[in-house]
Amino acid sequence: MDTSSLPYVAITICVIAIVLYRRFRPSSATTPRVDFIAQAAAHLEGENSNTQTSTNQSAASQSGDSFDDDDYNYDVVGESFQRDHLTSLIRAHDAFNTGVIYSQAVLEMEPTNSFDPYAVKVVVEGTQVGYIPKFDSPAVTKMIQESGKKVYEVPARIGFDTDSPSPPIGVRISLTVE
Repeated sequence: MDTSSLPYVAITICVIAIVLYRRFRPSSATTPRVDFIAQAAAHLEGENSNTQTSTNQSAASQSGDSFDDDDYNYDVVGESFQRDHLTSLIRAHDAFNTGVIYSQAVLEMEPTNSFDPYAVKVVVEGTQVGYIPKFDSPAVTKMIQESGKKVYEVPARIGFDTDSPSPPIGVRISLTVE
């Protein structure tokens, strides 16, 4: 074999290997979102369980409902763009040691949003913390309109890992989309 053709042979072998790898690798359509709130809760379980329980009960008593952590079933999106807002909420609640804040979220329609005419922003204590995902925003917009109000209130939980110097912050709300 002529040594001048070796680079072409090597490139051909690499291309074939890449094609075969992509064709036969285990398929994963999407990777699941990391549940930062569950991680923080698991980390804090035991060491701050009394604080979490009392905070949870306080938020529940304000709303008149009783909620378990499992009731916060809906992930808000876009939190990374609201990091300054979320950090100010954590500071206002002095929650750096607990890793969790329980509060009420207000779902507000945002029809002027250039990316989604059915956009619904999530606001906690007057501070925007994210959005309802685009695939559910038409249904949530319909829920708000059918309620006869301009906004829709739901319980919210903000969570983060207290051991990380710059943790991702997750927001979950109690919402069932029909």
